[in-house]
Amino acid sequence: MSVAALPESIEGVQIIGIDCAAQPGDFGLARARVRAGRLEILKATKGEGADNCFDDLAKKVQDWICGDDLPDPPGRTLLALDAPLGWPLHLTRTLHDHRAGAPLPGPSAAGSEGFENRGHSLFRRHTDRFLTEQLPLTRAPQDIGASWIARLARSALELLGRLGPGDAEQSPVPLVWDPLRLKRLGAIEVYPRLTLRHLKRSIDKDELPYKGTESRHAGHRRTIVDDLLAPRLTLATDDLRPKRKRGDTDDYDDDLIDAVLCAIEGLHFLLGESMGPDHDTAASWLAKRLPSLPRLSAADITAREGWIWFHHSLLPAST
Repeated sequence: MSVAALPESIEGVQIIGIDCAAQPGDFGLARARVRAGRLEILKATKGEGADNCFDDLAKKVQDWICGDDLPDPPGRTLLALDAPLGWPLHLTRTLHDHRAGAPLPGPSAAGSEGFENRGHSLFRRHTDRFLTEQLPLTRAPQDIGASWIARLARSALELLGRLGPGDAEQSPVPLVWDPLRLKRLGAIEVYPRLTLRHLKRSIDKDELPYKGTESRHAGHRRTIVDDLLAPRLTLATDDLRPKRKRGDTDDYDDDLIDAVLCAIEGLHFLLGESMGPDHDTAASWLAKRLPSLPRLSAADITAREGWIWFHHSLLPAST
């Protein structure tokens, strides 16, 4: 991806975009390097491994991190994952002392939030609620505590666990909160749909639903790849086609599209263009939620729940 002025501090950093799935063979992976003002996508491929066996997938990603196949192995690698990396605080606290048959208490003793909103607090992290309130999303991040996405999160954490130092007392792969503090290896959570929304401002298109088997979905995938991703890619767009046979040979794999979008958001993060919890708008929003979480700071909340990084330009101008 071309940028006006690429900071020298991120030159050569490797970014691995990871579109997570419940099973290792369904992961989408995109390997990229920051090179002279562009994000070079070196490889896009699907994951490997039988059901619930993450050995092959972890080895592939670990080999990329080591970079022994490259003439100049990367000193630093950023993993950009499309998966929740933490659980809602209210949910984990509520379940800790829960007994079978007892009702689940709401996070507010006064109950002023109402039953539905208390349910959101149980099943949605603060970052999910922030996105839902701040951006007009047609499809908000799914509630990790109330849907299949918990399995996806478990798979993402399983992969990260296999990439770490193997010390149970340490975080396997550290989450990065400041692009200047990326060391050998770090990870962030991203949401490809928001990256796509940022990119598609360059074309006159409405929402582009691209997940599905209908012909319109395939058409939207072609629009995304040909009009939005192709100008930014250094690999052939054929590499984004599904390996399995389909009736439409012009189709693209949505998992690989998402993996590339994850890598692009990784670049936004390294350039300081992605919005984190210390952004004025986010920090102010989080501060208003602290009374319901005694003895915790905003940093405590995001350290335990995680945070979705997205391009700051997506925030309404009024904020």
